[in-house]
Amino acid sequence: MRILAMKAEGFVLPHIHASMVRAFRSLGVEVLDLPIPRNEVQLRSFVEVCQKGYEAVFILDLGADPFFMLNVKHLQISTRIHWIIWFVDDPEGYGFPEVCEPDWTLAFCWDREIAQQNFSWNGKTMEHLPLATDPGVFFAEQIDSDFFYPDGVFVGSTAHPNEVLDAVARTTPAFLEDAEYVWEAYCRDFRQSLHDLSWIRLARKTGLALNLMQADPLCRLWVQACVYKVGIKKRQEVVSGVLGPAGCVFGDEGWVEALVEGLYRGWVPYGDELRKIYRGSGFVLDVRQPQGRTGLSQRIFDASACGSPVLTEWSPELETLFDAGDELLCFHNLEEAVEKKKCYLTDPKAARKVGEKARLRVLAHHTYRHRAARILQALQQFRE
Repeated sequence: MRILAMKAEGFVLPHIHASMVRAFRSLGVEVLDLPIPRNEVQLRSFVEVCQKGYEAVFILDLGADPFFMLNVKHLQISTRIHWIIWFVDDPEGYGFPEVCEPDWTLAFCWDREIAQQNFSWNGKTMEHLPLATDPGVFFAEQIDSDFFYPDGVFVGSTAHPNEVLDAVARTTPAFLEDAEYVWEAYCRDFRQSLHDLSWIRLARKTGLALNLMQADPLCRLWVQACVYKVGIKKRQEVVSGVLGPAGCVFGDEGWVEALVEGLYRGWVPYGDELRKIYRGSGFVLDVRQPQGRTGLSQRIFDASACGSPVLTEWSPELETLFDAGDELLCFHNLEEAVEKKKCYLTDPKAARKVGEKARLRVLAHHTYRHRAARILQALQQFRE
């Protein structure tokens, strides 16, 4: 099989793209790695390449280039090649499904709730495909000491920047008060749907029926902005409250203002340096981004591949992908997260046993080679 793998310029998760290209090749697939076409000349060149015997196009999300977005359906129809789109972000932000042609699109989503609830498209559905890890990058190497970061680490951004949602929050009267109200309800139990709580708040605020509001694009935008802002607050509150002054946080400089002095340690590149941090940590903390409703984050799979114990926000997907409680510990609110942290820190040897069980699970079921194999299987079924 021959596949074109396209990558949008400025893509925020290039490591997933690179890992998937390696995974496809390890399964005997010939892969040509190309950037997305961004003008008429590149568009014609892309069509010419497609006509050289390629059977599918693989792309993560769909990028944000307006020219490309306007031409996706045209490219699919003119080349008559199946497109494999794996969304590792919310598909709604990419104009999906309207920008695609159903007969030539095979769609996957990292988040099960989004995959199940948001799309039934021309008789087709979106398949849930979780994130994974690359064991060529993340593995249980030996370290020079017991732990470099014995009191735990968090590695990640304060938020994925979104200028539109930031503008909504900044210009809408009483928005921050509404977001704080939703946070006070949500923080008691993270198993609640943050989207549902936001819709309930808006319904009470406006007095409108829920079905009428959900059909209104401005109401949907308000809810997305509320989820975005409350999600940022959740991440900041949990990371700060769980790790305390003895832990370490790596990520963007936005953490400087959100954390006590000394907790933020700077940005870390994805790869060898990150692996050493995970491997040398007493535990790795995980808190989902707001665009993730139930989807498990990359750090769960990467840290587990290193044999590092993970303390993560609960999700129903944990119950199907891991043995929660035996292979990792999860929490439903900040108070429970602090208690679970003590379990790891009071018995480091037992914590490492938990991490080792998770490592075996990940290597057996959750590598990018597993995900590439599932995509090829689904493509074969789709073509039949």
